[in-house]
Amino acid sequence: MNIVKKVLLIILGVISLIIGIIGIFLPLLPTTPLLLLTSFCFLKSSDRLNEKFMKTKIYQKYVKKFKEQGGMTLRAKLTLTIPVSLLLLFMFISIDSFVMRIVIVVMWLTKVIVFTKMKTIKLEASNV
Repeated sequence: MNIVKKVLLIILGVISLIIGIIGIFLPLLPTTPLLLLTSFCFLKSSDRLNEKFMKTKIYQKYVKKFKEQGGMTLRAKLTLTIPVSLLLLFMFISIDSFVMRIVIVVMWLTKVIVFTKMKTIKLEASNV
């Protein structure tokens, strides 16, 4: 692989990792997709970084089950969707800008559509 491509993938992986970690604490940022992007970038660019990332608690908690089973439990989906929906509703009510309200609605619809289309795994299958 081209060295420039490897470096760009590593940079993208680090950026998505940082934003994904911030997303753990800030519910508007999509943590799991960002960490999946990190995993993809590290897998394609550096075996060493990929192995290190796969050993982290962040990977184990947010990425491993999703990668292995291709979905989330209904409880996990609701745990992510409800707080974000409430936060977006609060923002929608408190912001007077029509454009920002449209952006908020689009963000909410995107999140709902993504979680609706995502595979819902059974609780027993997730070993939880």
